[in-house]
Amino acid sequence: MLTIRNLSKRYGSTTALSHIDLHVNRGTILGLLGPNGAGKTTLVSILNGLTSFDDGDVEIFGLELAKNIREIRSRSAFIPQSLAFYDKLTVLENLQFFAGIQNIPVSRSKQLIERAITVNHLDAMCDQRAGTLSGGEKRRVNIAVGLLNDPDILYFDEPTTGIDPALRNAILQTIHSFKDEGKTIIYTSHYMEEIEKICDEAAIIKHGEILCHEKLAALLHKGDKDSSLENIFLGLTRGDNCDV
Repeated sequence: MLTIRNLSKRYGSTTALSHIDLHVNRGTILGLLGPNGAGKTTLVSILNGLTSFDDGDVEIFGLELAKNIREIRSRSAFIPQSLAFYDKLTVLENLQFFAGIQNIPVSRSKQLIERAITVNHLDAMCDQRAGTLSGGEKRRVNIAVGLLNDPDILYFDEPTTGIDPALRNAILQTIHSFKDEGKTIIYTSHYMEEIEKICDEAAIIKHGEILCHEKLAALLHKGDKDSSLENIFLGLTRGDNCDV
C-alpha cells in the first residue's frame, strides 16, 4: 500500500527527514510518534503532495508519488489539525461544496455525503452553520469532508487537538471503524494513549529518523527495556506538544 525508501527532506541547512524507510500494508492503522520537531507533519505533507522531498522514493498503491500525484490524491484524504471548512456555510453546504470541487459525480455525491454525515453523527446539525458548532463537532465535520472521495488511505494529523476526553474517545472510535472497511490510516498524535487505543503499529521518529517501526505490542515491550524509548513515551503520555 505505502512504501518509502531512503526519503530525505532538507530546509536549507536543516534536515527535516533523513533516509526514512517505511512500509505500511493495506488495512493497517499506523501511529507516528515523536518529540517536537521530529518530522511527523513533514512526512505526511510529503505523502499528500503538499511538500516536495530531496531524495528517495515513495510509492502509494504501487504508483510512484512524484509521477502519479493526481491519481494518488484521488484515492487519499488528509485531515489536518487546522479546520478546513467554511464557518458561514451549514454542515450540509460545506459537504456539498467540497464534493463539488472534487468533481464527484452528482449521482454519487449524495450517497457519499449521507454516509459522511452518518459515520460522524452529524445528522442533527446538517442545517447548522459550521462556525456555531462545538470544538468536537467541528472536528467531526473535518473528518466528514475527508471521507467524501471514499479514500483508500487517510492521514490524520492530530485530529483531537483541543477537545474533551469524551469527544476524543468518540472520534477515535469513528477512526478505528474505518479499518473494518479495509482502509489504511496514518495517524499522528502526541497522546500515547490514543496510539494504544486505535493503532496496529507505531513508528517512532526523532530528529528526522525512524528509530523503530514495530507492531504496537512489540514496541511497548521494547519501550520497557529501552530507556531512550521509555523517555519518549513518558513525554507523549504527558501530552507535550510533539508537532513539527
